[in-house]
Amino acid sequence: MLKHLARWRLGSQLVKGSATPVRQASKSNSDGNLLAGSEESEKKFVNPFSQPSPVFSNDTISETKENRDKRLKVLQLEADIAHQEGRRVPAIEFFQDHHWEHVLTLPTKSARIKYFAYLWQIAMKKESEQRKKALRAEGAERRIEEMRKEREENTHIIYGLGHTSLFLRIYDTTINHWQNNRLTRAMQFAPKIVLDCSYDEHMNNREASYAAKQLMLCFAENRLNDEPFDLHYCNAQMDSRTMQSLQRYIPTMLNPEFPMNVHPQCFTELFPKKNLVYLTPHCREDLVTYNPDDIYVVGAMVDTMNNEPLSLAKAKRLGLRMAKLPLDRYLQWGSGSGKSLTLNQMINIMLDLKKTGDWNAALKHVPRRKVVENEFQHRREKDRWGTGTRANKLNMRIDHLLDYEDNRRKATSFATPQKIRQRREGMEFKLDTWATGKQKKKLKQN
Repeated sequence: MLKHLARWRLGSQLVKGSATPVRQASKSNSDGNLLAGSEESEKKFVNPFSQPSPVFSNDTISETKENRDKRLKVLQLEADIAHQEGRRVPAIEFFQDHHWEHVLTLPTKSARIKYFAYLWQIAMKKESEQRKKALRAEGAERRIEEMRKEREENTHIIYGLGHTSLFLRIYDTTINHWQNNRLTRAMQFAPKIVLDCSYDEHMNNREASYAAKQLMLCFAENRLNDEPFDLHYCNAQMDSRTMQSLQRYIPTMLNPEFPMNVHPQCFTELFPKKNLVYLTPHCREDLVTYNPDDIYVVGAMVDTMNNEPLSLAKAKRLGLRMAKLPLDRYLQWGSGSGKSLTLNQMINIMLDLKKTGDWNAALKHVPRRKVVENEFQHRREKDRWGTGTRANKLNMRIDHLLDYEDNRRKATSFATPQKIRQRREGMEFKLDTWATGKQKKKLKQN
């Protein structure tokens, strides 16, 4: 334990030592500003996980490569010691290059601890999945052995896949090749849709990861369609966060035999401007009908924090035609629900619009939770439940009003009466002895 503590103190001292030049420089500059008579502005809180790179002020010194490598080794030593001490930090083998790049951008130790805990949760999930996979493999081997013993003892004909059967086994790789062949045919004959991937600088890390996941879903759902589009990922810079995350989802996206069009150029350099139509929710003109000769452009941006009309400004700057989906014409939005759609929902809407030409059928991909129709249905179900509750409260027994002289225990429409009180003679109400206990005393004496 003392060895680990000494190593931990050594690592913290090295981290502090590597950060002293920047602090001294900032201190000297602040002294100079004080001498000049200008007051230093207050520092605003910045979420470290939402910044792609460290935010330095103008008075800080740029970090050299040697200092960066030295600081990286210190941080690796810090993570290794924390993992050996049993903290919520994954093993060093789990870290990849993009993980260390993000760790270097974190300004404080608490931010590093939170990020290490996040990576530790991912590592634990992977380990649990591997354990479950191993258990499933053991169970499968056990079942195969049992089936093998049964087949050795059985002398009759065995029916099923791999035995006497009319059907052939279709493997997942065969289906995958067939779907890729369908995309190859779509590259030759199908209409084209462009996904503009030039908004990486307007998104933080979380939004960039969401955009990469939606781009992956666009490719997958377009491939599953019977008549897919010819998708083109334009303005794709492979050093951006979005494209790096997308490459982790689809590792073979840059292979020449893989049916995915990734272009670093702008779409105006690949297609004629007269056929391009930019789909942006900030314009005024609605898209009335689908034109197969037009090439529709969708901005690959997740704007959970930034609601500026960036796609509208870019379409105007490039001199392109613009249109928006007629959501207000065919749907009535609920109170407090946003009209933003994901990229894969946009692709599904355009696929159904191309196939059917009906907006009511195409807009079924809009989440029902955002539409007023679902709100009315929820309110109707709530009123029905409240009416039933009030009716149950008003239920009363009326079987004593019915003339059942032979069998008082006969079942009624409500329930089977267990015991019905009947009027007896000699049980008249006496006000003098009521609630005094005199009648009980007389009965006891008798």
